[in-house]
Amino acid sequence: MGSSRLTRSMRTRSLLWFFVFAYAISWALWFPAVLASFSLIGPLPSRYLHLAGGLGPMLAAAIVASLAQGQPGLARLAKRCAAGGLWLLIAILIPAGLFVLAAATIAVLYGAPIEWASIGRSTEFPELPRSIYWLANVIFYGFGEEVGWRGFALPRLQSHTSALRASLLLALGWAGWHVPLFAFSPGLSNLDLAGAGGWLVSVVLGSILLTWLFNSSGGSIGAVALFHATLDIFISSPVAAPLPNVMGALLTLGTLLLIPVSGRRDLSWCPRVIEPASATGHRRSTEPLPLS
Repeated sequence: MGSSRLTRSMRTRSLLWFFVFAYAISWALWFPAVLASFSLIGPLPSRYLHLAGGLGPMLAAAIVASLAQGQPGLARLAKRCAAGGLWLLIAILIPAGLFVLAAATIAVLYGAPIEWASIGRSTEFPELPRSIYWLANVIFYGFGEEVGWRGFALPRLQSHTSALRASLLLALGWAGWHVPLFAFSPGLSNLDLAGAGGWLVSVVLGSILLTWLFNSSGGSIGAVALFHATLDIFISSPVAAPLPNVMGALLTLGTLLLIPVSGRRDLSWCPRVIEPASATGHRRSTEPLPLS
């Protein structure tokens, strides 16, 4: 009886259960690193706990899809991971192009030398060979996050509201998930209040940009996972001090242009990707959605 009640709850409240599991799994993996950062326990390899916690959204999506929809739910996620075609290449080329444009901007405006040999090198995991670091980024931060955020949550949110509003709602959940990282992650733990505010803006804009890519690619998890991982690799490359700010500015301008060009309803020239009514647990209204 209890098991069937839980299954019914997961079918009708799949988004809620997804966020509960995503937070619980990632935060449980990150909790020892948080304790270590406050010297409550001995030193830990928190960098690798950071990696492991990135799998939380993917595992949460798999758990909820499996319990709520069974094999069809898991098959839908797997199909979206493999789909994308040319968009898989576009997802890599966009961050690469932004990096080249940012490097040219830095050379012209700042007169700063670019350490080309450091492209793709990690300051957080300096002991890892570049190929292993790139692969880890794709697995843990690319697919680990995007199977959940865009692959599972976004289509369900877009089933009930516009793509822009869905992106904003998802950005809140995505940002909240990062909270423990402010205790120990090198990129977040050193931010002051203004820096944290700028980071939150980047999460909102990133959510909009990834929604555009997801919808434009017909719902390809592979495309958004590769974009997420490739962008992280390029923007964190220690090639020049101004690189993260310059790439961030270019991404901001590009994303703000996408909203009026692609439209708030779908954030794409293609229809937004929605989850089948049988998977959301609700009857979908045929009424036009407000453009907000």
